[in-house]
Amino acid sequence: MSLYKKRSSRREFKEAGDIATLVAGIIIASIILALLVRIQRGLLGIVLGGIASILAIYWILELKKTLTGDLRLKVRDTKGWNSDIIEDANEILIVGNVPGPEDKIEIHLHEGFLEVKAGRGFHELVKLPSKVVGFTRAYNNGVLEIRLKKAQPQT
Repeated sequence: MSLYKKRSSRREFKEAGDIATLVAGIIIASIILALLVRIQRGLLGIVLGGIASILAIYWILELKKTLTGDLRLKVRDTKGWNSDIIEDANEILIVGNVPGPEDKIEIHLHEGFLEVKAGRGFHELVKLPSKVVGFTRAYNNGVLEIRLKKAQPQT
């Protein structure tokens, strides 16, 4: 039930944003049309005002698409990274292809995630299946092997 509410509230928020964008576009287009008609009296002013209004609406919609599409925080899965994750009782082994030289490879642990950066803009964030306390790495012929030591359960 709570998932349904979240989805409907997002949809309502998006619809409200669409309506607000449309109203703002109409207001801006009306202002431009009024100014152009006032400056260019007659039919030419109306034609120029109409063209300006259409362009204003177009660019408002394009800006809205850009802002809503590109500024979202994205957490990617490991689908794009050719890797294997093997887990046993004491450690997690991650083996995958990584481009670039060994000195360009950076590995960081962040609260349940492993971040791997390398050459050619390679950047992957892997969700770890359990808590870890440290890691070792080996790199040979483009293949990175990361051994993560699992945290011992508190008793």
